[in-house]
Amino acid sequence: MQPASIRANALGEHTAEYDTKNLDDSFIETPEYRSILETKDRCVVVGRRGTGKSAMFWKLNKFWSQQKSSHVIQIAPEDYQTIGFRGLFSSFQGKYSHIRAAARIIWKYSILMEMLNHLSKSYKTRNLIGERRAVSENLKRWGNDAAGMISHATVRIAPLLKKGETAEGLIGGLPQLLDLHQLEQDFEYLVHEAKINFYILIDRLDEGFENDEVGAAIVSGAVTAISDINKRYQTVRPVLFLRDNVNRSISRFDPDYTRNIEGEILRIHWDQFQLLNLVSRRLDKAFDLNIQNDQKVWDRCTADEGQGRELKGRDGFRKCLQFTLYRPRDLLSLLNQSFYQAGREDRATIILRDVEQTAKTISETRLEDLQKEYSAIFPSVAQATRCFANGSPELTSADALAKLDALSTTAQWRDDPQGQQDYLILKSEGLLRALYSVGFLGIHDPVSNTFAFCHDGRSPDKEFQPTDRVLIHPCYWISLNLTRNAFTADEAEQINDEYEIKVTSQTPEIRATRIGSIIADLGTISEGRDDSEDFELWVENAIQTVFAGHLDNVERKPNGANTQRRDVVALNLCRTPAFTRIHNDYKSRQVIFEVKNYRDIGRDEYRQMLSYLHDRYGDIGFIVTRDEDENLHAGKELDWVRELYTGHKKLVVRITAKFLQKLLGKLRSPEKHDVVDKAVNSLLDQYERRYLGIQSSGASKTSKQRSSK
Repeated sequence: MQPASIRANALGEHTAEYDTKNLDDSFIETPEYRSILETKDRCVVVGRRGTGKSAMFWKLNKFWSQQKSSHVIQIAPEDYQTIGFRGLFSSFQGKYSHIRAAARIIWKYSILMEMLNHLSKSYKTRNLIGERRAVSENLKRWGNDAAGMISHATVRIAPLLKKGETAEGLIGGLPQLLDLHQLEQDFEYLVHEAKINFYILIDRLDEGFENDEVGAAIVSGAVTAISDINKRYQTVRPVLFLRDNVNRSISRFDPDYTRNIEGEILRIHWDQFQLLNLVSRRLDKAFDLNIQNDQKVWDRCTADEGQGRELKGRDGFRKCLQFTLYRPRDLLSLLNQSFYQAGREDRATIILRDVEQTAKTISETRLEDLQKEYSAIFPSVAQATRCFANGSPELTSADALAKLDALSTTAQWRDDPQGQQDYLILKSEGLLRALYSVGFLGIHDPVSNTFAFCHDGRSPDKEFQPTDRVLIHPCYWISLNLTRNAFTADEAEQINDEYEIKVTSQTPEIRATRIGSIIADLGTISEGRDDSEDFELWVENAIQTVFAGHLDNVERKPNGANTQRRDVVALNLCRTPAFTRIHNDYKSRQVIFEVKNYRDIGRDEYRQMLSYLHDRYGDIGFIVTRDEDENLHAGKELDWVRELYTGHKKLVVRITAKFLQKLLGKLRSPEKHDVVDKAVNSLLDQYERRYLGIQSSGASKTSKQRSSK
């Protein structure tokens, strides 16, 4: 590399709105992005500030806009529009349930009107519009300028909510006043005639958002409205991007929200490998390296300062991540400033000192961001984090609680009655759990000897014990003036050796210790009837682990009281190529696994599976056996597979416990996230090409015998 030029943003702007050129060239297609693109399962994307929501919004808009017979509607209101929209709900006197119900109706109506407005301009449907009174009249009242959906809704609906009726009367009469039910029916007909796919992208609802019952209810109404639309119309794909603190605010005011809507939420989570991929693409483009391997790109752009001060290699990259919250915005800001510092010293590569100096300047910003982002829903967050200043970054749970107990004195709160009230409600134990859920504190895992940090709002999955070790996230160390600040050579070496960090997520993760335990458990289960239930439990556990992210809601004997009792059934999420193939080719939404704790299977087992394969179970089923040979046996097994396929168009696939064990072993490495999909695709190819494409083994044998005579 040539000496670096002095560039303030060598890797691009840290906000997506101003970095579309880099997004176009080096957007990272994360699993969350692919899930939104390929399925309709989730329609609410939740993430903290800087996790890439706006980047995903921009990329989805570009991708879907290029699709044939599609139309994208972007809804991204300015703060003044949101504030004006909020005024619609003044008639409901701040009651959450009333505002949410009204907001749900208004959001649904407004989105319908935006789509109908587009259909009124389509040559296929504009003449049909005139034949539908409800559509024609509402379009005249809706407005046709560039003011945006929120402004149109405010102007259209405000007069309807000033009739002096009771709140209940307004809500009950609103669908009729808006012709909502008729519009829904008309839209279904028109969109079918137009053969158009609509994509609705909603972002920036936090602009002008106020953390009270009114604000939370308006957003909750939007979430439920797009969920309804997503389920009702096959040709409409709505996606709402929501900041984590807004999502939590709704949960705070609505205890049923999480239960009712959690299945619609997809949380953005970045891991080390995805972030390295992001950085390497930016570096490769910025410095014109033309290197394909991510790690080689990183190593070309970094240098070591000596023992304990290495920045090259995977461990060097992880040192950088310790100063971030595993968010793209954090990492780009850190590295932009680091390369700027290197450029000022006429160096082409960055060293750990550049990263440390940069981290020194942004640590306080990180803490301020945390306090601002969650102050509305966690009012005591600022005081709670300050409790840990001027101390050690590592404490026991008991020590952390003792520091938080100091907040019990009124003098600590001064002019912050809201924060004090929050503390009196949560107490020290509640504050400790809250600090974990926002990523300020991590919990030590003695099995993996790492500190686990959560950056997506998940609460600890266990109660804190007095001896549990907790660690303040390193990105806050400098701003809190902690005793170990990670900036001297000795301390950096000690910290990077001792404090290995793992970021947790609600997305199911496969842990090596759990995998090892599952693999070992199979050896304790004997073949035969006596241990058949234990084997079923093992298979259920293995399927949950191996197919995490592919299958969901894995359940053993879901219909145990029925005559036809399927052993294990799982929901096909259709998120990966192999399982999308299973759904498209074999119509299997609910995937069946029959479990046999013995080796040889024949007519009875295949006929049993045939009786299960209908309706939502589709045309494919899997039988799990204890056979050591993963290949299908010639003779009765092969003949039955072919007979069921040729006679009934049903494919029965035999897999072995050994096959599941092998996949479990490979999943110990997080880099091998696609190994399951490859294995399932390969297995299906083997059946379709090899087993279904050859003659019956019995026929072949008879033919050979005749020829020998």
